[in-house]
Amino acid sequence: MSDDAHQRNLWQCCKSFFSTKPAETVRETIEDLIEEANQSGEDQFSEHEQLLLNNILYLKDKKCCHAMIPRANIIAFHKDGTVGELADLMVTKGHSRIPVYGESLDDIIGIVHIIDLAKLLLKGEKNIKVGDIVTREIKFVSPSMRVLDLLRDMQANKVHMAMVVDEYGGIDGLVTIEDLLEEIVGDIEDEYDFEEQHVITLQEEGIILADARAELEEIKETAGLDLCSMIDCGELEIDTLGGYVFHIAQRIPSRGEIIDGPQGIKFRILEVDPRRIKKVMIIKPKAKKETPDA
Repeated sequence: MSDDAHQRNLWQCCKSFFSTKPAETVRETIEDLIEEANQSGEDQFSEHEQLLLNNILYLKDKKCCHAMIPRANIIAFHKDGTVGELADLMVTKGHSRIPVYGESLDDIIGIVHIIDLAKLLLKGEKNIKVGDIVTREIKFVSPSMRVLDLLRDMQANKVHMAMVVDEYGGIDGLVTIEDLLEEIVGDIEDEYDFEEQHVITLQEEGIILADARAELEEIKETAGLDLCSMIDCGELEIDTLGGYVFHIAQRIPSRGEIIDGPQGIKFRILEVDPRRIKKVMIIKPKAKKETPDA
């Protein structure tokens, strides 16, 4: 066989291989390249860049149910309430949009934006019923809808909030365009996001209950437990208990799951949602009793 014929056959083989290569293999190749780049010690990607790349890679399979605010946490307003009362609720909760319902939360009739209220309040019309001013239509989506598809749809139609409904038409949760973006870039907090009080409770010997957003320094000061002395938190840029547990587990754990930590410490997950750890029980190892010499 001539050299030209041999090169043509080789080219056809390569072309056939790459043209039939499944998408999963390409995804895995990208993941391997990211991992290899960081293991080489050259710091090819920062921690934030790794977070973005990994989130984008896994976003393909994420559904709305993974990004939504659960039904129990939805802040909504009854249609018979007044504009003044709704304005007070918006200020208290720090929300610029709130869904309005009729008979129950399953009967969502629309959304009121803070600008809609501002126009009426400037005119002194604070006693008007909210049900009379609802003009913004609400979008309903399935919990199985892909995050990327919903994000694209909300961008195209300039919609900022959607209600997630179950198979029976009941409200399962609420999702905003900010929630969808946070699946890619992480938590987005603005100046109107109210800072939660980080509660740290000392129980019986060796048991600590703490909010996942509690700073590691707060835990050290309150409970005398220096978690950062066990791993290099500074280099890993870990500040909170939730970030500490996430780093150890390398995922969002399930409610009730126990994660083994360094030096015999265990972390039991008490509260969690699809995007973050909320409350953790820290179980310190029991000190071994010294046995006297014979």
